[in-house]
Amino acid sequence: MNILSNIAIYAGAFVVVLSVVVFVHEFGHFQVARWRKVAIDTFSIGFGKTLLGWRDKQGVQWKIGALPLGGYVKFTDDADAMSTGPVEQIEDPAAKAEARRKGLFHAQPLDTRAMVVAAGPVTNFIFSIFAFALVFFIMGNDVTDVSRIPARIATVGENTAAARAGLRPGDVVRSVDGVAIANFDELRAIVAGAPERTLALQVERGGQTLTLSATPSRAAQQHQNIQTGQGQLGVSGPMALESERVVVKPNPLEAIGMGAQRTWEMVAQTFGYIGGVFAGRESGNQIAGPLGIINVSGQVATSALDTPDATLPQRLQMLGLSLLTLAAILSVAVGIVNLLPIPILDGGHLLFYLIEGLRGGRPLPPAAQEWAYRAGFAVMASLFLFATWNDITRLLPIGAR
Repeated sequence: MNILSNIAIYAGAFVVVLSVVVFVHEFGHFQVARWRKVAIDTFSIGFGKTLLGWRDKQGVQWKIGALPLGGYVKFTDDADAMSTGPVEQIEDPAAKAEARRKGLFHAQPLDTRAMVVAAGPVTNFIFSIFAFALVFFIMGNDVTDVSRIPARIATVGENTAAARAGLRPGDVVRSVDGVAIANFDELRAIVAGAPERTLALQVERGGQTLTLSATPSRAAQQHQNIQTGQGQLGVSGPMALESERVVVKPNPLEAIGMGAQRTWEMVAQTFGYIGGVFAGRESGNQIAGPLGIINVSGQVATSALDTPDATLPQRLQMLGLSLLTLAAILSVAVGIVNLLPIPILDGGHLLFYLIEGLRGGRPLPPAAQEWAYRAGFAVMASLFLFATWNDITRLLPIGAR
């Protein structure tokens, strides 16, 4: 029963978070298309067999697919759900004018098509701003100065140097080899410079002082704040006690500003990471696929539901805010990925529109676009396989070192 419960929590959290993000993205396309009087055929969350569907008064079919790994808005003249081209190429000026009057997407002016395509990623960013803002407004902004928090261990990884040394969550490391430690950053710095060298840790636990010996392992690859070759214990921190935390409650306008700042920071960090991967400065092991999202969603939901000493309403509130935060983070990622200039993505469509504008309104030949879409599909399939491999190596022992 416990296994079934965990499966339900992980799957449910994944479906909820991803569905929200996909709906936000597709609703951006849909709303701007409707504003520009573009004829819409289908709004779908998920792919495959239709589980639930209906058609509204405007003739749009709304449906939920059995495979919750994305979604699409299909315009009336689309040849496929990816909007890679029209059902029929229209060259005659009079026929194109009539198609434009009917709202056929591929006959619309360049600015209309660009606005409709760009609306998806832009709406993802707007959603993230307001989602983060709502979380800040309800929970407040944690402005705790972590440099004033002692080196208190939050988590200890299994089969790590810390676990072998006997470190536990809640332990406070007071000194290393006789050198006093004021905070977690100082602990991290000393450990990073001592790979495979035994250290004497003076640890405070439950009012007692213990001396433990720990031998940091050598990091095989870069992750988080640890560079390749540096020492690592396999712990996270610092863990701040409730009495040590400083939380400021913002007003609505301040919360929106904080949400915008958080969204911008994530955009800048993500683009910096992507640039680092292509430049060889960063490892690509942080790229996650569906399995990774399922795992994170489940962990977030489980952590919220297992909050100790919390009532059921408090746990449900924590669950909602935790999943909303995760949705905001994922929404930023979806917005960024869709702006990449890869054919079949929104960024690829916008690149084609830019080329069309530079060519005086003449789009690339259909054959060139078809080859570009094939190449884009190959790139995305390769990225999906790479991300899935990353997920597997993180989840299964074969990825451990």
